[in-house]
Order: sequence, then C-alpha cells, then structure tokens
Amino acid sequence: MFEKIIGFIFKDRLKNHLKKLQRQRRFVNYNNAQSIFLLFESDFAEKNVEVRRIIQKLTADGKKVISWGYIDKKQIATPILPDFRILNKKDFDFSQKPNESILSELAENKFDLLIDLTEKEIIPLQYIALYAIADFKTGIKRNNSKIYDFMMDMDGISNQSEENLVEINATFIYNQIIFYLKSIQTSD
Repeated sequence: MFEKIIGFIFKDRLKNHLKKLQRQRRFVNYNNAQSIFLLFESDFAEKNVEVRRIIQKLTADGKKVISWGYIDKKQIATPILPDFRILNKKDFDFSQKPNESILSELAENKFDLLIDLTEKEIIPLQYIALYAIADFKTGIKRNNSKIYDFMMDMDGISNQSEENLVEINATFIYNQIIFYLKSIQTSD
C-alpha cells in the first residue's frame, strides 16, 4: 500500500518536473561521450563486482565515469568517493526523494550520458535519473516514464522460454545499451 502511494507521488513529481524543465536533449553516441553517469542497484554486500567491471571498461576507453548505486539499508559500509558512491535510505526522505545535499551535488555536475543499469524500478534511483543533468539518458523502459531519451524494452526478453533464457542483469543491460550507442550514426 505504501509503495503505491510513493509511486503515485513520484509520478506526480515526474510530470510536474518534466513540465517545468526545458532540457536540451541530444543524442550522444558512445565515441562522443566523455563523461558518463552510471546508476545501479548495489548488491547487499556492496561489492558490486559486475558494476566495477563495467566502470573499468569505460575508463579503459577514456571515459570519465561517476557511479551511484542504491541499497535498501540504513547503514552502508562503502566509503563515499568522488566517482563511486552507494546511497541508502538516509539519503532520501519518506517519499524516497533525494535530500537537498544529494540534489545540490547532482546540480553541480553535467554529464554527456546517463546509463541506468537497474533491472527493476527503484524509485530513489528514478529520482536521481530525473534530476541528473545529462545530454542523453538511457535505461530500461518502465511505466511509460519519460525520464529517458533511449529505452531498452526488456519485456520480450524476460518472457522467453526456458531454452532461450537470457539473464537480465547490469552487464546484459550495459552491453545492449552500448551496442546501440556504438551502432547508431548521426549526422550532427
């Protein structure tokens, strides 16, 4: 019941924010992206091996990467670093909207590309994606949300038969998004 109320509040804030926001959207292919903001769901142990491998790949390609994850715990063990941080319940209010300190930190940064690697809808990370300043935002298609400029539809993949089963995880989402970002050519 409480999740439905939080979801309703989020959708209302999303609609109002998108009305007020005059965001300059532009397609950014992989080669032109210099700064990338990764959003992910942290594993319970906060090791995030999969996400750290993705960060290594991106930095090896010369990209500046900042990664924020979320875990549904009251305390975290991972230190807050300039380019890697795990957010928890303390960083959000009762409606799961980020605290002012998080919002002001988001307002100070601008990214070429935002990649949301979350498999399911996590309202705190949806808020982060909404308020982040990025030229191009991409993630999984959820609830007809207009946060992202490019969305991957995973419904067909997740409903496959057992012999063709594909595990949808952060690496799979990353590989799919990067494949399309490298493939799409623009004339701008």
